[in-house]
Amino acid sequence: MSRKTNEKFLNQFIELDKLCCEKFGVATNGVTEYINRLNNARFAPNRDEVLPKLVKYRNLRNRFAHEPQALRKSDDIAKADFKWVKKFKKTVKGKKDPISKYLKKARRFARRRKAGKIFLTLLILAAAAVGVYFGFFA
Repeated sequence: MSRKTNEKFLNQFIELDKLCCEKFGVATNGVTEYINRLNNARFAPNRDEVLPKLVKYRNLRNRFAHEPQALRKSDDIAKADFKWVKKFKKTVKGKKDPISKYLKKARRFARRRKAGKIFLTLLILAAAAVGVYFGFFA
């Protein structure tokens, strides 16, 4: 596309990177951190759709930042790419992105597992108390 589209894309990507930095508590490379966490979260929802796009867009951003004249000459960005980054940024803000969903499920699983252990412990204690009460244990 045009240089304007490339610049819009780059600005949106930079905003996404800053948002990811805040999300993960890192100073730089927020999108890279997101990609790393997505690589480790094998069962994150929509992982297979989001991961390749983020990698592609991060590589384009790196090319724009490090190759002279790449921002002017590149035709790799379409309006759909710009819109996807903008939409994904909103998704991250709203905590509806794959990592947020994955972490929410992981916390829910941990709570259920902990509750199950507590229930089992109480059940064993209750059975022991009943056994002592009826004289099964002396």
